[in-house]
Amino acid sequence: MEKDNLTTPDTLFATLLETIAEEKDSHSLLLSPDWMQGRAGFGGLVGALALKAMRGHVAPTRKVRSLLIAFVGPVGPEEFTIHVKVLRAGKSVTQVEAKLIQKDQVCCTALGSFGEDRDSVIRIHPAACPAMPPPNEAMELPYIEGLTPVFTRHFTYRWALGELPFSGQGGREIGGWIQFREPIDCLTEEWLVALADAWPTPVMGMLSAPATASTVTWELGFVHLDRDTCTQNDWWGYHCAADCAERGYVHERAAIWDPEGRLAAYSRQTTTVFA
Repeated sequence: MEKDNLTTPDTLFATLLETIAEEKDSHSLLLSPDWMQGRAGFGGLVGALALKAMRGHVAPTRKVRSLLIAFVGPVGPEEFTIHVKVLRAGKSVTQVEAKLIQKDQVCCTALGSFGEDRDSVIRIHPAACPAMPPPNEAMELPYIEGLTPVFTRHFTYRWALGELPFSGQGGREIGGWIQFREPIDCLTEEWLVALADAWPTPVMGMLSAPATASTVTWELGFVHLDRDTCTQNDWWGYHCAADCAERGYVHERAAIWDPEGRLAAYSRQTTTVFA
């Protein structure tokens, strides 16, 4: 693969996932510089690695239903270890914990809930993707060296809703389309974790000068319904709205829809904004 410094990733997402061996209680890893977000590793990658480490301890019939993540501190470019522990395996649900340790400090904790399908009379139709211009009519979000986080080189964006970061024009909601740049035929939930975290917080549109933001806690819910777990790499819809922002913290909710327009995951984050 020929490289150029704007569009070609240095390290494939798939390559990093493959470093996680199944059924091990601990995994030693290293993040490459192209997956950094300032001084910390991209949170979507960190969460995806934690989820992949959990899978080896869960029966394949138990699908991931939710993932709760606390970013205790930044995961830097140095070697770190993921420690995995099954907290409980019940009749239907398995709860698994993952801790990321770097320099003898806990950097991230994650709790994954994996559950069997169950018969139920309750079913609520999931939310539809909001009306947005299609990808071919939406604005391409470029990678701008020195301004755009380095990890965004791994994604292609089409901005379709809301104000751009640092435009000073707004900041309540954003929406658009996203896909991985690398070729891939099958996106499992690990890939969805990365897609769901690859966008800036909407409140960045309120600012007229660059600033940084950092996620404190993150909740992800995965919606299976009749959607295949393995889905193609095409344009995925994304929408995020800030419910509240005060005293340096933002509470926001987001969702991502698969290429067929079906809800795939929802997300809630508490984020700090340094502005």
